[in-house]
Amino acid sequence: MLIEQATREDVIRKYFNAFNNKDIDTLETMFHKDVTLKDWEVKAEGLLPVCRANEQIFNSVLRITCIPEEIIIDGDLVVAVLTIEVITEGTMAHNNFAENHETLKVVDIFELTKDLKIKSISAYKQ
Repeated sequence: MLIEQATREDVIRKYFNAFNNKDIDTLETMFHKDVTLKDWEVKAEGLLPVCRANEQIFNSVLRITCIPEEIIIDGDLVVAVLTIEVITEGTMAHNNFAENHETLKVVDIFELTKDLKIKSISAYKQ
């Protein structure tokens, strides 16, 4: 059981690493063909629409960093409590960093398949 939990946690940490690096190719390999994504702004169903939704998120920000504060595993469900740092524009001296920087508290709920593909992601902003 501990080995299985560690493997599920590894999958989720790999997901966040790929997400933080805007690595859509790695994310695509991690998603189930029928993956769903739902958050407070986005809803997508299927591999290609979910990949496109992620690309749109990546293209809308200069940088996005998900920091898992806690990961809880319960069978095929994984809950990640996150701090997300978003920078929407450059932080040159003439820009106001506070206007371009946002910190979000988010809870992601992942459903994994038996072969450890991501079947669904639901994200809730706190």
